[in-house]
Amino acid sequence: MLKNDTDSKRTIGLTGATGIGVGAIVGGGILALAGVAFSAAGPGAVAAFALNGFIAILTALSFSELSALFPQSGGTYTFAKKVLSVETAFVVGWVVWFASIVASVLYALGFASFFCAGAATLYSNIWGLPPIWMTASVTQSTLAIAASCFYTVGLIRSNRGGGKWSNIGKVVVFGILIVGGFIAMRSMDLTTVAKKFSPFLPIGFQGLISAMGYSFIAFQGFDLIAAVAGEIKEPQRNIPRAMLLSLSMALCIYIPLLIVVTVVGAGPGESVIQLSAENPETIIARAAGHYLGVPGYWLVLTAGILSMLSALQANLFAASRVAQSMAKDRTLFRSLEAISKRYTTPFNAILATGAIVIAILMVIPDVAAAGAASSLIFLVTFALAHVIVYLARIRSGNSRTEFRVLFFPLIPVAGGLACLSTDRCFQPWLSSRSVDDDFPGSFP
Repeated sequence: MLKNDTDSKRTIGLTGATGIGVGAIVGGGILALAGVAFSAAGPGAVAAFALNGFIAILTALSFSELSALFPQSGGTYTFAKKVLSVETAFVVGWVVWFASIVASVLYALGFASFFCAGAATLYSNIWGLPPIWMTASVTQSTLAIAASCFYTVGLIRSNRGGGKWSNIGKVVVFGILIVGGFIAMRSMDLTTVAKKFSPFLPIGFQGLISAMGYSFIAFQGFDLIAAVAGEIKEPQRNIPRAMLLSLSMALCIYIPLLIVVTVVGAGPGESVIQLSAENPETIIARAAGHYLGVPGYWLVLTAGILSMLSALQANLFAASRVAQSMAKDRTLFRSLEAISKRYTTPFNAILATGAIVIAILMVIPDVAAAGAASSLIFLVTFALAHVIVYLARIRSGNSRTEFRVLFFPLIPVAGGLACLSTDRCFQPWLSSRSVDDDFPGSFP
């Protein structure tokens, strides 16, 4: 029934690789954490997402060179194994695996939150006030666990992680939201629009850093392409292209959408900060309901469910491949290396990953907490990737690959410092301040 295959068959092309990135990046993070970012930075959340996108692009360039140099599955773990010591690679592997697991927890909870919000709204429209259990944390945790089980089983049966149709569906929905928002803005003069962005940073630069720390996970996902590099065709060409295409698509959606929410998302006399404090997890849906009416609200809920599920699938997919790579090196249990003869998938690694996700879901029922934990962990691993690409370049000398970071060593140094700065500035802010000190409301 089983076979150990040291070389995974390469079956994923550029479209499939880009789909993995888009599935993990686009939609889930911004829908789950936009409210948190707006609460921390006000209209400055637009700048927070733009700066995070810039950091992500710098990091993707370093990932691209490393993936071209070492086109095997495992992502940052594989890079550390090739360039650093075995001991360091062991630690990195556990951190990277756990990072994708926590991201899976975030998106499973995000799906449950959007599903419960939609169910409660539908119930109230038909029968009146919904029962408390419909939106209770235990209900959301149960739905999150069910979704995780569903995709764990699905990934055992399929060697794909992109979620093609859900990706197409959510991109179309986001396009409608953005176009509808700009149409609504046509009736507003520039002075009115400018007032919506004032004050831009209600509590200053520290709020911007806090928003960046909470929401960086919204750009996580391009690294999952490197995590499954061993299954991608022509990895030296397709991996860099897929990473940059995924991030470009995310930026083209995120920035216009946040501008629309800031300008036309809140009602008369209401600010985006107040809206986010009252509805942190569904701020985009509430905003769309304001300028597009009831159809807008349901469009966002639909996009949210699709986004969360596709991101959950992509993170489970990539995390299982990291676990498989570690098992091959005996830094995880050898049994996790096993490949299903029928489905050609690392079913033990998938089962182990899914089981840990479910266990964490029983402990962390909070979207914001999962988002903050994921962002912090990924910022550390991304900073490490910049260090590794620097060491790999200076050790390899003039050896050429099909992709090399330009302006070396400026980009790896700048990217690494940006990741560490966001991470280190965010942690004391998170531990020492209360959102209630500055805003009428709290994080979810």
